[in-house]
Amino acid sequence: MQINRKWAMPSSDTFDVPPIGEFVKSYLRQSKVSVDPFARNKRWATYTNDLNPTTEAEYHLDVAEFLKMLVEKEVKADLVIFDPPYSPRQVKEMYSGFGKPVSIEDTQMVTIRKTSREYIRQILDVNGIFLSFGWNSAGMGRERGFEIIEILLVAHGSFHNDTICMAEKKVAFQGNLFNESAPNTASSGLFEGDGFLPDVVIESESIALA
Repeated sequence: MQINRKWAMPSSDTFDVPPIGEFVKSYLRQSKVSVDPFARNKRWATYTNDLNPTTEAEYHLDVAEFLKMLVEKEVKADLVIFDPPYSPRQVKEMYSGFGKPVSIEDTQMVTIRKTSREYIRQILDVNGIFLSFGWNSAGMGRERGFEIIEILLVAHGSFHNDTICMAEKKVAFQGNLFNESAPNTASSGLFEGDGFLPDVVIESESIALA
C-alpha cells in the first residue's frame, strides 16, 4: 500500500483540488470503462450521473437507480469513482440546492453506505479499481473482495478536515451481499482487524502509524 500526504486549498468541487484531480486522472488514464455516480460537472468517466439536474452529467438519477440501471444493462467497468456527500449536512445542502425534499433515510446515507456499494461490486470487474473520497477510509472493504492499494491524504489547513482519497482493487468475486446471512469476515479501512498493515510505503511526508 502506498500512502502520500499533500496540502491544497479546499474546493466545493473535490476534483478541482489539484492533487485530488491528478489522483483521479492517474487512474482514468489506465481505464477503458469508468463510472462516476456523483459526477457533478465532470464528464471524465464513461458513465456519469448526478442527482442535480442542472449539472452536466449524462444522467440525473438517484445513485441507487443509476447503478441498478448499469447492472441491468450488464455494464462492466474497470474503474468506479465514488465521491458522495461526506456528511448528513452535505446531503441536506446538495438536495436543497435544487429543491428536492430530504428524507431521514437520505440523511442517514443508507443508500450511499450499503445499497450503492452492492451494485458497484457487481459492476466492477476483478482487478478493477474503486476510488473513494471522504473523511474516512471505509471504502469497499475486504468483505466485498477488495484490498487497499493507495491512500492520498490531502490537508486543507486551519480547521478543515483532510480529504481521504483511497484506491482499492477488486481481487476476488464475492456473492450477493444483500443476503444478510452471509458472514462478515473482515473489517475495512486503514487498520485491518487482523492486526497488521501489509506492504506500506510512505511518501511525501512522514506519517506515524500508531
